[in-house]
Amino acid sequence: MKRDPEGRADFPRPILILEGVGGSGRSRVLDDTWRRWARTTPIARVDPLAGGDDSDSMRSVLKAVMLGLTAEAPGYRVSFPRVVLAHIAMSAPINESDPEKSVRTLRERINTYQDPSLVVTLLQRLLPVAAGTLGLDAPSLDKTLEEMIGRLGKSGLRSKLLWRDALAWFEHQDQDFCHDPERALVRLSRQADDPGAGVRENVDRLLMTALLADLRDSFDRAVNHPSRAVLLLDNGDAPSAGQFLKTLVKARSKLERHGVPRDPLTVITTSGGYILAESAGLSERAAQWPESALADLSRSDLHNAGTWLRVLLDGFTTDAVEYLVEADLTWWPPSLGVGTITNAVLRLTGGHAEATDLVLAQLRNDPKVIDDLGRVLSEHAPEQGQTMESYLIDRITADLSPRKRLHEHLREALITLAGARDNEEAQCLTPLLDNTVHAEPILFTSPSLWPMPQPRGRWAMAPFVRFLLLRRLAERPGNHSASWTRVFERLRDHTADEDVCGRLHHELALGNHETVVTELFKLLGEASGAEWLECLDRIVATPGLRPPHDTTAPADTAAESRRAAVAQLVTALHQLADPVLSDREVLRGHYTVAAEACRRLSDADARPFAERAQHFRKLAEALT
Repeated sequence: MKRDPEGRADFPRPILILEGVGGSGRSRVLDDTWRRWARTTPIARVDPLAGGDDSDSMRSVLKAVMLGLTAEAPGYRVSFPRVVLAHIAMSAPINESDPEKSVRTLRERINTYQDPSLVVTLLQRLLPVAAGTLGLDAPSLDKTLEEMIGRLGKSGLRSKLLWRDALAWFEHQDQDFCHDPERALVRLSRQADDPGAGVRENVDRLLMTALLADLRDSFDRAVNHPSRAVLLLDNGDAPSAGQFLKTLVKARSKLERHGVPRDPLTVITTSGGYILAESAGLSERAAQWPESALADLSRSDLHNAGTWLRVLLDGFTTDAVEYLVEADLTWWPPSLGVGTITNAVLRLTGGHAEATDLVLAQLRNDPKVIDDLGRVLSEHAPEQGQTMESYLIDRITADLSPRKRLHEHLREALITLAGARDNEEAQCLTPLLDNTVHAEPILFTSPSLWPMPQPRGRWAMAPFVRFLLLRRLAERPGNHSASWTRVFERLRDHTADEDVCGRLHHELALGNHETVVTELFKLLGEASGAEWLECLDRIVATPGLRPPHDTTAPADTAAESRRAAVAQLVTALHQLADPVLSDREVLRGHYTVAAEACRRLSDADARPFAERAQHFRKLAEALT
């Protein structure tokens, strides 16, 4: 939000996109930004869905931006004479066959709208939806309109509105045109309601260009302005928001080619990955930045990031959760330390913002459930008749697509795809999906759904999101077309022969515990300790939500004792992979078993197993 570090007023400002699954805190970042900058700089917080806008037109968003940036901020008097004049021309089509008569009709209309009260009436008719996206009630809208019209005149509402400067702009439109400005507005009035995509795009781009010109002029007149106009655009995947951003990028590109100084508008929007990825060309992940990039938006490397700056909201850190716990110390019994609460919550939620808030709220009400967090997921909160688990799954699903008719289909598809370890492996599950979502590439490409980088350019779901979906997959009956067994059998059968760890992962998910132990025991003499342990970690990564078919203990011979240690290690780590396991006594027992099993295997390759045993012992001691 600061000037360029080198002092240049004209530096690239990418559109900042906050990405993350539903409940990851994207809207919260917008709220925090609003609280920080409101009444300090012109700022508008727009949510197309809040106003009931389900159209694919960007014009309601543009009107909301114009309305929102009119709010009072010391040192600024933002006004939009070009945009208002454009809407005067668009208020009714001029269909005269005689070009000269059309121009006279336009002149009469412009002269009529020298009366500020008529302009207020026009805008009152045009802006109700825009007011809804801003959360303005009727009195607030009227007050803002008065301010808007007052800034258009030299001496407020009582003076006539003179449109000469605004009209002159329609000659060149900042692109070196030589149009007759009145004829340009006549053409605009005729095209305003044309349903053709090409015509609509032309009108939208003209309106956007006018908006940016008005902003440049307003800020050029501002005294000692240290910051810029800010648009906080929530639900950027809504069709109207996506079209607004697409039009903004195209307008800026054209103006840049004509040497026009950059506009003073900073845009921060949110996305679950749908329209921004599909329509605005954001399929590349190379421009994605970590959440820590939000700490300093003035860094020169961020400003030079290009058209888009994508920030992944990857959840609360340990420090952030500790702060939330410490801020409410009076709620916690003395027997629970901050670290104990923090570790239990993070183990379940992985830092997912809304889930963390909900779990902490439940723990404040009943701290004893810290040893049974599965009960927390089954609580009927925050919506009546719906468990917390169902609510969170719905939040995650809803943000994948703005098309409500697809939500239930997408939800079921996500549950099926959760079996896959990454988005590439998920492709083989496509035949198990409902035909309704077969053509939805967002299921495999959404950076919010698949945010975790994996080897060979693959991406995995966030562990907490996958865990919630896997629990639903485990609940499907055996005769379901995409049951747990059918999903993991298909994944196993499509695993490459050389991917032994991947195949054993799916075997373990299917409950074939002894198959996994037998092959791991064989690998123990063929791989180094570090390689063997890395393979084990990959095998047990999916929580054991289904019981194993056979866990019979082997006979007590020297070789079988080591095999038994492998079996115990697999069992313990597979159970520890379940984040809903929160009983500290049980957790400590599993870590102790895992540490002892690693100790017994250390003669194979002493150092890696000894280090892993020490790690498990420390985790067990932390739970005492």
